[in-house]
Amino acid sequence: MAAHQLQRARAMAVAESRIDRYSLPQDVRIEAEGLEALFQAADAALHGSKGGFFEDAAHRFSCSASHLKNLYSRWRKSDRDFWVLVNKTRVRAMESELSPEFVDYWRGLCERNQRSCKAAFRIFKRAYFGGEAIPGLPGKRSQSQLPKGCTYPNLMRYAPSSFELRAARQGRSAAAPFRPLVFTTRVGLACGQVYVFDDVEHDHKVNFLGVNRQAMRPLELSCIDLLSGCKVAYGLKPTVLDDESAKQKIKERDMRFLVAHVLHNIGYRPEGTVLMVERGTAAIRPDMEQIILDATDGAVRVERSGREGAAAFAGVFEGRSRGNSRFKAALESHHNLVHNELAALPGQMGKDRDHAPEELHGRDRHNNALIQAVAALPPERAALLELPFIPWVQFHQLCDEIYDRINHRTEHKLEGWEAAGFLINEFRLTVDGPWLPMQMISELPPEKRVLVDSVIGRAGHVHCRRMSPAEVWERGSGALVKIGAQHVAAILGRDLAVARLVGDNHLFEFEDRELGPGIHRYLAQVVSPRGRELLLSPKQTYLVHANPFAVDQLFVSQETPAGIQFLGVAPRWETVEKLDVDALHRQMGAAAKIEKELLRPVARRGADLTRQRIAAAQHNSAVLRGAPITPGEKARAAEIAEMRTTAHDFAAITSRDAEETPTQFSDEEIATLFSTKKDEEDE
Repeated sequence: MAAHQLQRARAMAVAESRIDRYSLPQDVRIEAEGLEALFQAADAALHGSKGGFFEDAAHRFSCSASHLKNLYSRWRKSDRDFWVLVNKTRVRAMESELSPEFVDYWRGLCERNQRSCKAAFRIFKRAYFGGEAIPGLPGKRSQSQLPKGCTYPNLMRYAPSSFELRAARQGRSAAAPFRPLVFTTRVGLACGQVYVFDDVEHDHKVNFLGVNRQAMRPLELSCIDLLSGCKVAYGLKPTVLDDESAKQKIKERDMRFLVAHVLHNIGYRPEGTVLMVERGTAAIRPDMEQIILDATDGAVRVERSGREGAAAFAGVFEGRSRGNSRFKAALESHHNLVHNELAALPGQMGKDRDHAPEELHGRDRHNNALIQAVAALPPERAALLELPFIPWVQFHQLCDEIYDRINHRTEHKLEGWEAAGFLINEFRLTVDGPWLPMQMISELPPEKRVLVDSVIGRAGHVHCRRMSPAEVWERGSGALVKIGAQHVAAILGRDLAVARLVGDNHLFEFEDRELGPGIHRYLAQVVSPRGRELLLSPKQTYLVHANPFAVDQLFVSQETPAGIQFLGVAPRWETVEKLDVDALHRQMGAAAKIEKELLRPVARRGADLTRQRIAAAQHNSAVLRGAPITPGEKARAAEIAEMRTTAHDFAAITSRDAEETPTQFSDEEIATLFSTKKDEEDE
């Protein structure tokens, strides 16, 4: 054979070898390819340095340097044939055929052992050498070695899949990540079309002084808009210990308050809105769902998460029923972001027990001792103490700031942002100047626009950024409508109403730790659903709903023989800081307006009294000047007037010839004259 033909045959053999090598088990092929790369590098190494070369590589292949040298020599003698490097022993073991009955037996052992397949292999060996009947294996057995193909590496080729192992050992819920999941996108949605509700327990402790004797974890119930990813509503409350030291956490009543707030103060889409809720704490009961349907003319419907915990197969007890967290994945990922942002606060508990700081135990003990000291000290001295956990009010303020930053962040990787077109082109006139929206250029006069175009044509003066969740929400939430206040009272129901008395100062005043510390005040004046203002009566009791998610409103109802009648919404009466001049002026103006309303009936009654007093003065004046008062006097006055008219006519006739000396009488004289005659006639 010619040299060129031999060279071509070798090249074809190498090519076929490279194709056939992928028929090998993966770990065997990778091992052989690693040896091939090592020996090719050894070929290129300088003569005399190959010994040290194999010494360095021996630990990577878990063998001795002499074994590598011998294998290298055989590889070179075989004209560098790849198959010389293949571990034939491992291939034969892996290619051993096992019966289906034995494979099922082996997989059952792995699934029943909750922690390790290695332990299942030891159970198999004890059963085999102990003479137990094993499906798929012959009855005749060796007492010194396992059957062909029953080594642990080969059996692991037949082990159950990750899904099967997780489903059998933990359950279907735990195995879900190992099966195809349902993927969704926000593209095509509108703002307010889908709201996602969920509750979360924060990973640190805070002090709720005056209520709890120890620091507790804050609780949160929140709602995000699925399209924008913006947290549109949330409420915080501390974990409170009751009289029996039991923890009071998020309840179904809190969810009713949040849903009422979202539908009344934020709004829904008339063409349809979905409330995505779970079946546990953040749930909406069927009776509440019907009220929502009626209040929105069927526009708002409720979508509930599926339940997980069903048994993986018959004969296994079912797991605890729980909600599917993937149903509200958008809010779950938002919770993770919140945990990360709040991770710098003191009193961290860690994401789980294994990650809890060791100092937490000592911090707790020190904090509890200081809380006892707070109770024993005067308020002015207690305020000087520095506790190892932050107070509740400060935590609430920090959350407000952090959530605002999260809603306005532009550096994020929210799904579907580019496809939905949530991008903004911006420009700047200087390298360190502020970024401005590109549409501002179109509003400039032509001569200025040419100048700006010449500047932004330079590198670094134009960029495209992602819109923040708040920007997307603000742009699309204008089409939302809101339910009326009367529907809020219906959603909250009679069971959540509290009887409150109107004080003499025309205020509702009460304490409610669900709303926050201190005394809460609301003006006893409501605006009805038709917009009319009604001033409530002092010392009268009304049914009120104070929503912790909207503390600026108090929903007032009244019990009547026909049932509960909704009256309207009362505004919050704020407590103003002494140095806040603007707030003081606003509150004084509001107080003056209420004073005017309160004085209106007084003024009305005062006007009546004034008119009465004027009439009495006029009467007294008439009496004093002798004007006719009694009916008799008025009759005589009428007669006098008539006689005076007659006398006047007679005088006019008789005075034609005696104009120089007429006889005239004054009205007083006539009245006195005829009054005297009349008195004599009466006598």
